[in-house]
Amino acid sequence: MDDLMKIVNEIVEKNPWLSGMVDFLDGDIMAIVNIPEKFRAVVEFDDLKTLYLNLKNYDGVYKYKNLLFFSDWQYGIFVYDINDEDRGHYVEHLSKSISFERFKKVVEKLT
Repeated sequence: MDDLMKIVNEIVEKNPWLSGMVDFLDGDIMAIVNIPEKFRAVVEFDDLKTLYLNLKNYDGVYKYKNLLFFSDWQYGIFVYDINDEDRGHYVEHLSKSISFERFKKVVEKLT
């Protein structure tokens, strides 16, 4: 899990929305402290429907197979492939309002 948290931390550091840098630059001086806190733990799922429901309802980091999903109420869902060593590159960005059928198709394509 330490290797996985290292990957998560690299991703958060390189993504200006996840790190809070976008909000900080817009004047929210606490954003770079508060926003990354919700990305300090990873919850792993084997069931796609359960993952989908958690992504829609909660912020945080979720793992499904080779994918990490960073869910944020304000900026949506950033999807990263843990096998891609370019931590600054997300493979997909999803809206929290995505339908389950569309979500399933996207995930199947990425795994």
